[in-house]
Order: sequence, then structure tokens, then C-alpha cells
Amino acid sequence: MSLRYSKYIPIISLIGDYILLNLLFVFAFWLETKFRVFGAKHILFYLYLNFAWLFLIFIFGAYRVKRNTQKKAILITYLQIIVFFFFLFLVFFQIVPLAYYPRTFIKFLFPVFFILLISWKYALYYIFLFYRKKGFNYRNVIIIGHTPKSTELYRYFINNVWHGNRCLGFIDGKSNSSNHILGNWEDLSKIIREQKIDEVYLAWEAIPQEKIPEIVEILADFPVKVRIVPDFGNFSVNNIELTNCGNIPVIEIHSGPLSFWYNQLFKRGFDLIFSSIIIILILSWLTPLLFFIDILTDRKGVFFSQNRTSTDGQIFMIIKFRSMTINGDADIKKAIQSDERITLIGRFLRKSSLDELPQFFNVFLGQMSVVGPRPHMLKHTEQYRKLVRHFMLRHTVQPGITGLAQIHGFRGEIKKLSDIQKRVEMDVQYIENWSFAIDMKIIFLTFWVLLKGQKEAY
Repeated sequence: MSLRYSKYIPIISLIGDYILLNLLFVFAFWLETKFRVFGAKHILFYLYLNFAWLFLIFIFGAYRVKRNTQKKAILITYLQIIVFFFFLFLVFFQIVPLAYYPRTFIKFLFPVFFILLISWKYALYYIFLFYRKKGFNYRNVIIIGHTPKSTELYRYFINNVWHGNRCLGFIDGKSNSSNHILGNWEDLSKIIREQKIDEVYLAWEAIPQEKIPEIVEILADFPVKVRIVPDFGNFSVNNIELTNCGNIPVIEIHSGPLSFWYNQLFKRGFDLIFSSIIIILILSWLTPLLFFIDILTDRKGVFFSQNRTSTDGQIFMIIKFRSMTINGDADIKKAIQSDERITLIGRFLRKSSLDELPQFFNVFLGQMSVVGPRPHMLKHTEQYRKLVRHFMLRHTVQPGITGLAQIHGFRGEIKKLSDIQKRVEMDVQYIENWSFAIDMKIIFLTFWVLLKGQKEAY
């Protein structure tokens, strides 16, 4: 069996951090103070930086270098650490009187430190990637139970060499070499011993109930790591939490970051501020202007309201600028290209998306959010919930004026089922991965799309 050095990766990683940290910050003081870098206060400063770095490494979990750690996760983690490290760096000089780094110097010091740090992390990443590609530092893995989910896991192991897991195949009730099945339930003990297995993944749903006690007993006889491969069906699994009801472990499935109250409160605070700005700066003069135009034309009214589906299936009244003549199909038929119901001024409002602006009143009242899945007519909600997977997951968060689907062009008329399926996929992606940064990105891209124009807007 190959020698294991994974346990040394966090230590090597941290040693490299400290070498860069101390060399760079001591060298910076050496340049600034001309060799006077080892006074009592300087030593105190260096110790403080080292302890601050260690503190942040543990707070952000950077010491946990897992086999499936990705480069993007490394970048984000250390970007967060650098930001807080900079704050702690400044705090020291507010407490201890010491010759301060010039501001012009700091502008270069921290970016250089971050670049060197990330270069070191990525170098370490690729060194171990190369090492594992050569067949070293691996772990032998088997999967007990052949299912579509465990087959997907097998393909993941085969296609991703960085983790260093060498998946040998499956243990299942039926032998089939073409499906990489090594043996049946009775062969488990022999295979673990002969193949020197390190990790075992269990697909519970594929194991007969009467075999589970026997398999558990066999696994207890070997020093192997045991992992469970759950199958949650159609449930979203990006946000799960293991809780306890007494001594019983229970898996709780969250619909996403917005299921937590603090994220909801933060998002609501932004919605109030943003909607207030739009109402004061734009709707305060645009509404009277459209009212004046309405008086001179058809006198059908400035606003259009309609029942739409909101959070948890509740119903609210959405507000828009009227863009169509009054008609009996408004609650059942979406606008289509060259729709005869659209008025002359309405066509301009719809093309420019100005007809959506009154929804900021809905946002201000807490019925909608600036960013979120677009709310549908009640008829369409009932129609699509039966046809599209995860459709009702959209209603676990507040509906929005704009969203991830809209900036990617999935808006307007639904001509085929795949049109609504693409929208729902985007909405689910947004819900499962929400962050304030994503909201800001969507708002910025919405402005860009409006300036550029979308052919789907009519």
C-alpha cells in the first residue's frame, strides 16, 4: 500500500504561511525603519501577527485540507482571511504606539502578500495533484450497493484524481464485472482484507435489510472509514444539516441560505433601502407623467394589478404599469409577440421593462424582493407545478422583480416546456446558492441587459 502523507499537508501549508508572513512583514519594516526591526514593540507586533493568523486559520477552517478541496474554495477562504487579517493588523496600531507602515506601502504590502499566499497554496495543490497522479498517497475505496447514485459517485472518483481515492468497484448482491462489481455480500470481508481497503461507502437503499447487521459487524472488524451515500430523491441537497432528536440523528433539508432568519433580515433591509430609492427618484415623477398621458389618451388607468403566487403558495396582488387594453384574458394568457392587446405606450413600457417599476411598491410592502424568482399567474402555477420538477421550490423564497433566469434571457413568452424548465433550473440554482454578492451581480447585470435590450421583452 502507498505511503500516506496527507496528514502532513495542513502542517506544510501552515509552515509556508508563516514563512511568507514573517519574511514579508519583517522585510517591510526593515525597508521602512532602516534595520530597526527587532525592538520590544516590534517583536510584540510579529507575535501578534502570528497569533492573529493562526486564529483566523482556525476560525475559517483553512487548517482542514481535505482530499476533495477545490481551488475556488481555497481562493475564497484565503480572501476572507486576508480581509480580516488586514483589520486585525490595523487594530494593533490603535492599541500599541509603533512606527506605522506608510499608507502607500500598505497598498502594495497586502496585495503582494495575498498573491504570494495564493501562489503557495496553488503550488501545494498541484504538487500533491501530480504526486497522486503518479500513483502515490492514495486510498483504496469500495462502494457497497450498486445504485444510480453510487454509480455517479464511482464516476466522480474515476474522473477526479486530486482527492487521491482509488475506487476499486462495488460490492452487491449480483456479480457483474461489466458494472465493476467485485463480489457479493459474502465476499466483503475477503475483499477488504486482500485489497487493503481504507474507505467504504454505503448505499443503504441497495442493501437487503437482513444483510445490514452482518455488513456492519464485518466493517467493525477493520480499521476502515465508513461513509453513507444518501439518496434524497428530488429534494435539494445543497443545504442539509444533521440534527438530533434525543439520541436519534435526523437529516434536515434546508431550501437554501434564505431559509435562515439572519439572511432574510439582511435581504429585507436591502430591499427596503433599494425600493425606497426607486420610489423616490423614479416613480415619484414617472407615475404622474403616465397619469397625464392616460388622461390624454384612452383613460383606462395607469396601474394594472393581478393575483400572483408568493412564498409558501400565498397569494398577493402584483402592481404594474398598464400596458394592455382591458381584456378578459389577462389572468390566463401571457403576452406574446405582436400581441394585439398591447397599447402603443404599453409596447414602449414593456420593451424597456418600465412597466415592472411599480413592483417596487410590492417590495417596499414586503410582498416581493428586488431579486428572486418571478411570480406566475395562479393558473400557470397550477399548470407548471404538475409538469416541471422543483417548480414549487421557487415558492420557498419571496418572488422578485428580476432574477438569475431573467438576466440569462429566460423571460417573456413560454413557447415550449423546456422554456419554463430552464427558468426553474435557474431559480433553483439561485435559491440553493444565494448570497448578497449574487444579488448585487444580478442587479448590475439587469441594468446592463436593460441598456442592451432583450429580444424576449415584448
